[in-house]
Amino acid sequence: MDFRKKLATLLLALAATAAGAQPSGGAQKLPVGWYVTESAPKRYEAAVDTTATCEGTRSASLRSLTSDENGYGTFMQAFGAQDFRGKRLRFSAAVRAKDVDGWAGLWMRVEGPDPKQPLAFDNMQSRALVGSRGCKRYDVVLDVPKEATTIMAGLIMSGTGQAWLDGVRFEVVDTSVPVTDLLASRPVVASGGPAGLEESFPVASNDQLPLGRVGDIWFNHGRVATDKPYTKRGDGVWVSILSEEVYEHGIAVTGTFGQRQLDLKVKAGGPKTLVDGTWGGEPVNILISTEKVVMRWGRLTRELPRDKGARVDGTCNRYQVNDGPRVTDQLDVCGAALGTRPPAAQLVVALLANGFRPTLPPQTFPIPQPPVRSRQALDTERGSGMVSP
Repeated sequence: MDFRKKLATLLLALAATAAGAQPSGGAQKLPVGWYVTESAPKRYEAAVDTTATCEGTRSASLRSLTSDENGYGTFMQAFGAQDFRGKRLRFSAAVRAKDVDGWAGLWMRVEGPDPKQPLAFDNMQSRALVGSRGCKRYDVVLDVPKEATTIMAGLIMSGTGQAWLDGVRFEVVDTSVPVTDLLASRPVVASGGPAGLEESFPVASNDQLPLGRVGDIWFNHGRVATDKPYTKRGDGVWVSILSEEVYEHGIAVTGTFGQRQLDLKVKAGGPKTLVDGTWGGEPVNILISTEKVVMRWGRLTRELPRDKGARVDGTCNRYQVNDGPRVTDQLDVCGAALGTRPPAAQLVVALLANGFRPTLPPQTFPIPQPPVRSRQALDTERGSGMVSP
């Protein structure tokens, strides 16, 4: 089957119900090839709806069945990548949302030989649908590498509420259409000045293809670009140029960072990501959500609301604190750091490297201090005529 026939098949997926399908409990069976996956059983329900459409006569809806905001569900399909290898694929659909407490959006994932390391991915989390939204067409655009094996796509909802999609299209597009790939964001150059060309430490072969970023710290499958970079050894252990080691065991991350022992767990998959445990014997609690970032370590706390009007890369959320016109703290969270399954070790190292004290963005004027009210503080020469108030 050539890719034109494959596209025709996919375009008909929402226009044809399974052969012999009959309404069941007032709802039609799901279209052929589509199914529901969820973080826990009986959290979400998908159905075909003929009463609330954006384009055409039928739409598919995804609805939460519980009030638990920590789950997520997807209405999705999976198909072989062989007809799209070496091409740029756009998945688009008309979507609307109602009372979504969490977020919703389209998503697409391209997998290769190792399903744990996707080749391309976007789930619209940095431009997510929240609350109630009217009908609008959205898209996700990914390059399909030659080694791709499977493509998955659909509608995702994290938290509670209901979302609909229809008018599903899969189209091969040319390179003039930009990709939305969260795994292909450009590496970040530190704000201290231009970087040199020399590398004094070994790096992974995919060094220039970051998966995500927290602040100025970007990471990929083989490197976390802190000021003392961590690289991943063949045995899966992350080691810094100071020989500090970080281990990942599922959601648990242990080892040493900054000469302090760490023992943390990364809990993701819902509308928020939580990092809990200890570092240097002090408790750590970190929250990343679509609304805010809260970072606590011992007595130190950073709390930054999201600046939804910020002009940032489409793969990023900007969290920022303002004092009048001045920015007093800022943190960008980008790419895979926003995903429902963020890489635990890389995310932990990037978060700890950013610290728990406010960080001023580049080119920010210093915060004004109260006026000096004594000659001694000014170190003024005697006889200048100045007097203390």
